[in-house]
Amino acid sequence: MELHELHRGRLEATVCLIEDGLDRMERLLRESGRNGIVRAVEDNLSPEDRASLLEKVLQLRVELRAFAARFSLQRHALDIRQVCNAELATAWVMLEDCRPKRMKGYGVEFSPSERAELEENVEKLLARVKALRATLK
Repeated sequence: MELHELHRGRLEATVCLIEDGLDRMERLLRESGRNGIVRAVEDNLSPEDRASLLEKVLQLRVELRAFAARFSLQRHALDIRQVCNAELATAWVMLEDCRPKRMKGYGVEFSPSERAELEENVEKLLARVKALRATLK
């Protein structure tokens, strides 16, 4: 079925977001959780439950693929540089919002030493992001 481009675009965006979520779920299930820097995802699933969930994720992925085919959704190739640049741009914005001058809405002021240390560390992370972006050009 051929939809209007606006409808198709909305469905393509939705399929993309669902697929990204399925990728994250599958990775968590296969790796038995995640030991992140500030958030750990602990695995309290039995092997049987994990296998069942993985199977259902795969089934949903198959059904999502059939949904995309049914409505003639297009596959769009993205340059890996564009994807990485978008991720780094998002990181940049989030880090800029961590500057002490931007964190005034919480009703608590930073001490001068906290302010200086946070600013210095945010600046270091931003420099790393900038270096990564330069590498991608």
